[in-house]
Amino acid sequence: MVNTRYLKKTPLMEQYEEETGKLAIWKGELSKQFEKWKKKKGKETIRKQKLEIISQSREEKKKMKKDAKSDKIAGKDYEHLIVVENLHKTYLLGTTAVAALRGVDLVIDSGNFIDIMGPSGSGKTTLLNLIGGLDTPTRGKIFLEGRNISMLNDNNLAEIRRERIGFVFQFYNLLPQMTAIENVMVPLHFSGKLSRRGKRKRSMDLLRLVGLDERAHHTPSELSGGEQQRVAIARAFANDPAIVILDEPTGDLDSKTGVMILNLLRDLNRRGATFISVSHDAAVSEFATKVFHMRDGKLTHEGKIGGLKETEIMQLQRRQETEINKEKCKSKIFQYLFANQGKAEIAISEIKKSIPSLIIANLPENFNDILQELIEENNLFAKIENDRLILR
Repeated sequence: MVNTRYLKKTPLMEQYEEETGKLAIWKGELSKQFEKWKKKKGKETIRKQKLEIISQSREEKKKMKKDAKSDKIAGKDYEHLIVVENLHKTYLLGTTAVAALRGVDLVIDSGNFIDIMGPSGSGKTTLLNLIGGLDTPTRGKIFLEGRNISMLNDNNLAEIRRERIGFVFQFYNLLPQMTAIENVMVPLHFSGKLSRRGKRKRSMDLLRLVGLDERAHHTPSELSGGEQQRVAIARAFANDPAIVILDEPTGDLDSKTGVMILNLLRDLNRRGATFISVSHDAAVSEFATKVFHMRDGKLTHEGKIGGLKETEIMQLQRRQETEINKEKCKSKIFQYLFANQGKAEIAISEIKKSIPSLIIANLPENFNDILQELIEENNLFAKIENDRLILR
């Protein structure tokens, strides 16, 4: 051992004594245990330094890749939610190449309700799958919130679908063994952002939003088609997506139930939700903010597209029914106000509750818009403030 009788303790010796409870200097000499500990510490320090250097190198490489990607899209206008540029998709059927999309350009902004109409085989579903990250294009680009998702690998696409895109399918795709609230909770399990209690609260809030909180504990087999579609819509909003994709949202529903679903989608859209829908149901176009027609893999605005679900006679009948419901709704509003004379203000939700749900579900416009129309026509002396009707 080295004689250290006249040496003072170093910080390293003090650290050793703190960690081990043993003396670094024993009878004027450094202990063998301290020497072993010091060598081990030295090796650990070197290993940590190497790991730090490797980690920094990896971070630098990631930054370089990120900067390179940013450079690729520099100078373009990506203030829009979705930008589709010259999109092509070709499938191989044996040795035959089939072009599903032939150069599609499309811009979608936040708050839009886009409806893409066209007959079967026009390329609608292919376009929807590409925008939703369920497939990749043969050629062209898709930018979602400025990010080129057409260049992402499967793992990154899965993350985009989980975090930024909601899906509502024609046949609902609910898990049959789960209740409504459990179906809505499914996307929340994969995100891992909320506690179990938080997930249940979020799911119940969404079911309440689509008017199904009282059916939360029913399985799909105990729900009607319209109710199942509303559960699917609630599930699509579970992770607060940037956009919700609707594949034939009324395709498996009768006309009346279809209008109920479209009324719900319109109300959600007016609250800020962004939708892109593909359908061959002409009724959907009346609830959308923008309508595009598709034929032979291209978007077109020329003339009417054949092969649509709703005929002109059916459309006329549906419009007549909704106008009749609007007049019934106005009558019910006056009945409620007459029964509540003397009140200075009333919650709009209370007025709405007094009107039969069948009438509410089949209105041609939003309930608040009908109240506003009565006010503007001077049939109702009031004003609307913060979801309350202030009577004059």
